[in-house]
Amino acid sequence: MTGKRNQNAKQRTVDRVYEDVRADIIRGQHPPGTRLTEEMLGDRYQVSRTPVRAALHKLAADGFVDMVPRIGALVKTRSQAEIAEIYTVRALLEGTAAGLAASRRSEADLAALRRIADEMERIVADRRQIEPLSRLNQEFHQVIAAASGNKTLEEAALRLMGIGLLVHTYGSFRSPDIARSLAEHRVLIDALSAQDGEWATAVMRSHMLATRTALLTVMDPDAAAGHPLQDS
Repeated sequence: MTGKRNQNAKQRTVDRVYEDVRADIIRGQHPPGTRLTEEMLGDRYQVSRTPVRAALHKLAADGFVDMVPRIGALVKTRSQAEIAEIYTVRALLEGTAAGLAASRRSEADLAALRRIADEMERIVADRRQIEPLSRLNQEFHQVIAAASGNKTLEEAALRLMGIGLLVHTYGSFRSPDIARSLAEHRVLIDALSAQDGEWATAVMRSHMLATRTALLTVMDPDAAAGHPLQDS
């Protein structure tokens, strides 16, 4: 019994370190290309090197770091092609999730989505610091993924959302892109409220592909073209 408790405690430590490092990567505390050593992370998060090592391998499996021989863990740098692929897959996954959510969502889900949309619009209207928009945007998409009722789909979508946050911050968006994104959130809510799965799927896919184009345009104005959504 004691051994099992110790094992559970060790796993909780690994999970905590994973979440803390992941959050710091997303916030930009560890920029792309940064070398993450076990010693440095152990000191930062006040743990031994063993859970740090396990957390780094989990971060590598989830696409947040690269494990490089004789160097160690480096925060992953995403190419434009990789970003395009991530958002193309997100369009497929989250489009499917939105379609399922249309018939499975609860009134509480709709209320949560409206609350998030209201707060995002207030931030923009009040000209406040807009970085909280990224957190609220993730929450908006998480509600829809959870409302799909498909745990496998939800987990896959959440993993890609986390990777997407490494490059998708509203601070890098132009004002028209922010306005478009917020307007599309309202249309998504309308589609879910109407329980129209085809509408919700189409809006979510269009929303994600427009985000992909906006991100690629910020990185390179010539890179946004030539990435159509392929039908399987």
